[in-house]
Amino acid sequence: MSEETPLVYGATPTLFRRRYVGPGEEIGDADVAFLGIPWRAPNPAGRSSLNYEGSLLTPTYFRTNSTSFGGFLPELEVDVFDHFKMVDLGDADVVGDMATSLANVEKRVAEAIDAGCMMVTIGGNSGVSTYPVLKAIAGAASGPTAVLNLDAHHDNFRGEWEEDDPRNPRWASSWARRILGLPGVDPARYFHFGLRGAVNDKETFLRFTERGVLREHILTYRDLKLARREGFDGWAQALAERIIEGTAKVWICVDPDVLNVGSNPDFGDEPLGPTNEEVIELFYQVGRLAGRRRFGGISFGAVPFNATSLHYVCYYFVLYALAGVATADAGPSRLQGA
Repeated sequence: MSEETPLVYGATPTLFRRRYVGPGEEIGDADVAFLGIPWRAPNPAGRSSLNYEGSLLTPTYFRTNSTSFGGFLPELEVDVFDHFKMVDLGDADVVGDMATSLANVEKRVAEAIDAGCMMVTIGGNSGVSTYPVLKAIAGAASGPTAVLNLDAHHDNFRGEWEEDDPRNPRWASSWARRILGLPGVDPARYFHFGLRGAVNDKETFLRFTERGVLREHILTYRDLKLARREGFDGWAQALAERIIEGTAKVWICVDPDVLNVGSNPDFGDEPLGPTNEEVIELFYQVGRLAGRRRFGGISFGAVPFNATSLHYVCYYFVLYALAGVATADAGPSRLQGA
């Protein structure tokens, strides 16, 4: 990588200062593709606007804050960018028409997958920044796609996106249920980690299980507490094995409200959540067990544009997941015992 910083638009750098590939340009021999998806959901009644206002700016700020990061993780003795070439595809075109926006995102992701890339994407809010990403990944897979969704909340209200009021789309509260009907996505391979708190309602589990999700795949604070008691590293490896078994691809999605409220100084939503370190270990294990052939990618939604320390945490999530993929044939986790 040269010392000159590649730019996306104006003075906005690419993620991790990787090569920029614009629409219609050849992706080449890249292994990982990054795509920004600047879509904001309408503010829901009764919820803080923090995760909604300004989310259009998140891809730009996420790139800008990444320029001091390389790919070397001394604690693993792995340089991710020695193993994988990453490109930045810029941002998908998000417009006023929902169907067009979904198609635009799906097209950009599908082009990267066709070129052999694993995906890293960031919204914007979940929905436009998640549904078409998974649709493209699962659609290109040779078998069932598993989902690991990290979120404190269910986001599974009933109803399809075509039924939404165009001026008030309900993606933020329903996207996790809507993805379960996508071709290639197996609801029995959907795993939800970090669910907790009184924002969820009594039908939370029912709305998942009636779509084919297994109740034991919905992991709450009670499961996290048990994992800590038994030893989180071993529990995370066992969970990763369950997620990967029999799948053609695995896709990870992260809503940062999954993190414990004290995990970083710039953002917090709910107590009783996993720590940064626990999520990093889980992602490393999933990457390691999935390997290059089965790791589809990782997506982020509802990341505030001005939560700089949270952006840093997300870089760790990306780099450790990819480090896991890079060390897929290296045997047991290098993190264990650390």
